[in-house]
Amino acid sequence: MPVRRWTDLGSNPNTPEARDFRRRTIAQAWRPPVESRMEYLTQLAAGKRVLDIGVVGHSPDFYEDGQWMHEAIVRVAKSCLGVDVIPDEIAKLQARGFNVMLRDVTAEPLEEQFEVIICGEVIEHLGNPAGLFKAAMKMLERGGRLVITTPNPYSDSNIRLAIQGKFEESVDHVTLLVPSGIAEFAEREGLVLESYRGVSGRRLKKFRNRLRYQWALKRYGGPATDRFCRRLMYECVRPADRAGT
Repeated sequence: MPVRRWTDLGSNPNTPEARDFRRRTIAQAWRPPVESRMEYLTQLAAGKRVLDIGVVGHSPDFYEDGQWMHEAIVRVAKSCLGVDVIPDEIAKLQARGFNVMLRDVTAEPLEEQFEVIICGEVIEHLGNPAGLFKAAMKMLERGGRLVITTPNPYSDSNIRLAIQGKFEESVDHVTLLVPSGIAEFAEREGLVLESYRGVSGRRLKKFRNRLRYQWALKRYGGPATDRFCRRLMYECVRPADRAGT
């Protein structure tokens, strides 16, 4: 029988075997960074039935600067439903003609299923991150994909700020997750961390940063280069052979 979780190896999560299992999971999932989160996510969503979780922006200008992810996804998806938990803003988006609804899917999953669920910059706000994975297992069709983007707690900028004793995070962020944590959340619900990658933005356009990136890649391997990325993007898949609960 194939090993699907570290629990298949025993009950102790601190054994060398359990840790090796998790290291392999993370190593196999790592991918090189992408520059544009929007470009990558719209490629994933193109022609698919999509659920977009957390569509409301932090300010009115958010919708007008061409960087509103939900609108970009709507343009390319076969269908796209957006959900959020802020009543007034959802009502405004509905009045503008967007297919959105007021819903906390972590507490009340939808009855329909989707090919792709996108959860951009949301999980760090959740009091119950595990609820997102439980809901995704119910709302994804077999072979479907949950895509999460979230701040990288170990980016070099965040490490530098921490050393300096500075605080620059949103005060509404309660959870900053790393690849091992995402893999564990996914596996507990029957999902599989298929891949993760950094979002570099324009940082790697600078020659100095490209040199540092190549040195880290050669010296320590791929995951070491995540330090150049302020965001990480995870893709968790519902296996085709596993029923939801």
